[in-house]
Amino acid sequence: MTAPAPPPAVRSRRWKDRIGSPVNVVGAAAVALVLGAGVIAVAGGNPITAYADIVTGTFGSRSTITLMLGEVTPLLLIGLGLAIAFQGRVWNIGAEGQYLVGAVVGGAFAILSPVQASVVLIPAALLVGTAAGAAWGWIVGKFQAVWGVNEVISSLLLNYVAIFGVAYLVRQPLRDPDYYLPQSKLIPSAARLPDLPFLDVHAGLLIGLIFVPVVIYAMGRTPFGFKVRVLGMNRDAARAAGIDTNRLIVKVMMISGGFAGLAGIAQVLGVESRLNNNLDAGYGFTAIITALLGRMRPLGIVLSSVFIATITVGGDIVQRSQQVPRAAVFVLQALFVIVLLVADKLARR
Repeated sequence: MTAPAPPPAVRSRRWKDRIGSPVNVVGAAAVALVLGAGVIAVAGGNPITAYADIVTGTFGSRSTITLMLGEVTPLLLIGLGLAIAFQGRVWNIGAEGQYLVGAVVGGAFAILSPVQASVVLIPAALLVGTAAGAAWGWIVGKFQAVWGVNEVISSLLLNYVAIFGVAYLVRQPLRDPDYYLPQSKLIPSAARLPDLPFLDVHAGLLIGLIFVPVVIYAMGRTPFGFKVRVLGMNRDAARAAGIDTNRLIVKVMMISGGFAGLAGIAQVLGVESRLNNNLDAGYGFTAIITALLGRMRPLGIVLSSVFIATITVGGDIVQRSQQVPRAAVFVLQALFVIVLLVADKLARR
């Protein structure tokens, strides 16, 4: 005996739930592109030519595609971690600090380690960087769980602790005495991440892509993912259901920070040759846009990472071809988030 078909109203709601999110993203992207065209025009550029330059300039050569994929890697890894936290309404705004801590601790381990076998050194450095980012996230989670400190404030302020901490470390204890600039010694060649076959992109991209199905399964098929979703819907209801919300918040922050730390050390081992002040590239903040545009879904984050990376790399090209300030690129990224939030608000009416 087959179950009765749901009434038309229920079927209609299910259909809207299934397609509503992608439609909102596409619609928001279209509106943001129109508004961005106005920003480019005000800045003195030609919007149509500028958008064409972004696409053709980014995908027109092997070198620019490599640059774009290099931008995708940290955005994807950090975005996956933020998506887990955001689904539980744990607002981690400290991914930039967690990224930097993972980069400098993991990088220092790679430089100072007596082991010079790649098969040991690379995984060990990645684990150390991930653990460092997780520890930085643990501080935020513990503050929130024990003392009720708002995670937005604490995670945001810890970014500055990490930024200035890295600046001190590369100027003093980790500084290369044979070089006049504040930076560390070279990362050992044994610790360098190999490039992917047929691409000039380091293996960090593959690590990020491997984690996509892992996060999909963890959030959709495990008790942990269910608890995080319940936490995001209603913390009081989660407590009433027997979920230790304080412990879960700490765990979520550690996982989110771990992803950011992994992105940091992967960037050091795959792109940077030394630890220096240039590590503060803003990936932790940009990944917030990536996670929101991707609707906090792993596959969506893959697409949004490519999209944001394309705009970032294309922005450098437009800056040269159109004489448009690079700040216009950041305005364009912000417009996507603002328009998407407005679209979500209108869709709930």
